[in-house]
Parts: sequence; C-alpha cells; structure tokens
Amino acid sequence: MKKRTKLLFATCVMLVVSGCATRSDWEAVSGSKSDGVVTLRYELVASKVYLPDEPGAIALAKQRCGYWGFSSAKAFDTETQHCSDEECRTYIITKDYQCIN
Repeated sequence: MKKRTKLLFATCVMLVVSGCATRSDWEAVSGSKSDGVVTLRYELVASKVYLPDEPGAIALAKQRCGYWGFSSAKAFDTETQHCSDEECRTYIITKDYQCIN
C-alpha cells in the first residue's frame, strides 16, 4: 500500500511541476535580407517558468534565411526584454539571428 501511495504522490508532484513550465512558440517579427538578419520573439509571462525552445528558434531562423538564399542561421549572443504591459506581468523577448552560408 505504501508503494502505491508513493507512486500516486510522485505522479501528482510531476503534474503540478510540469503545469508551471510554459513553452511558448518563437515567431519571426522582422528581418533584413541585405544584412542577413532575422529577428524572432516570444512572450514570457512573469509568473511562469519558461523553457525556451532554442532548437525550434534556430529551425525557424534557418527557414526564414533560406527564403533569401542562405543555408543556415546562427544566434547572436544577446536578447532584449521589454515589458508588454504597465505592471510588467508579461515580457516580449526578442533575439536576432545571423543568416550564414
């Protein structure tokens, strides 16, 4: 009986913890073919833990760069964060990617 209770408790903990983590999708918001730069963004709710999908961001940036004839993309080292409301409950995170051949 104790083993079953422990298993039930562990399952409940996993459900609660996984419910706190959010995975938002990256979206392309701008870019410059002449500079070979694509800008992506995602929205971050301050009260949630965010797990950025970096492989997904690279895939999206590579796709956008591919439209311009580039073969790949590489993330710049920095990203910017701006409040999207007056109380800063939600942030917009943007990151630039360099298109490369």
